[in-house]
Amino acid sequence: MKIKLALLFLMLFSTFSFGDDSENLLRFAPLKGKLDFVQEKSIQGLPVALKSSGYLLINDDNLLWHTQKPVDTKLLISASGVSQWQQQDYQAIKGSEFVGQLLLAVLQQKHDFILEQFVIAPSDNCTALSPRLAPLNQLFKNIMLCGEHNIEHLTLHELNGNHTAIMLTNSINAN
Repeated sequence: MKIKLALLFLMLFSTFSFGDDSENLLRFAPLKGKLDFVQEKSIQGLPVALKSSGYLLINDDNLLWHTQKPVDTKLLISASGVSQWQQQDYQAIKGSEFVGQLLLAVLQQKHDFILEQFVIAPSDNCTALSPRLAPLNQLFKNIMLCGEHNIEHLTLHELNGNHTAIMLTNSINAN
C-alpha cells in the first residue's frame, strides 16, 4: 500500500512539475488595445541598430502592426497569416501562417501554442522562450519576454548573433 501511495505521489508531483512552465508564462497578462512600440534591430557588422517605431493595435483575433517611422507600413497579423497594406488593400504574404500564429500567441499569451513550441525558463522579471522545433530553433536562440504584469520588452536573439529589441509603452491600455 505504501508503494502505491508513493507512486501516486510521484506521479502527481511530476505532473505539477510540468505545470511550472505554465506558471512562469501566466505571470504576463494577455495584451489588448493600442500599444506604442520602438524597435531596434542590431545586425552584426552594422555599427548602429536599425530603429523603427509605431503602434500595435491588438484585438482577440488579429494584430495591426503599424510602423510609422522611418517608413510608414502596415501589417495585419492573424492566425491565418500576415498581410501587408498595399494599394488600398491588404495583400497576404504567402507562407506566413506560422508567423501570424506565433506573434499572436506570444503577445496574447496563448499558453497551449507557446508550451508546444518553446521551453520556458524564468529569469528575474523576464521569461525566456527557447524554441523546441524547426523552423524556430533554426533561426532563434531564444525570445525574452520582460515586464512586471504585462510584456513591456521583447528581445529576439537569433542564432546568427543578430537581435531585435522591441519596447512597448502605454501598457496601461493593455488588459
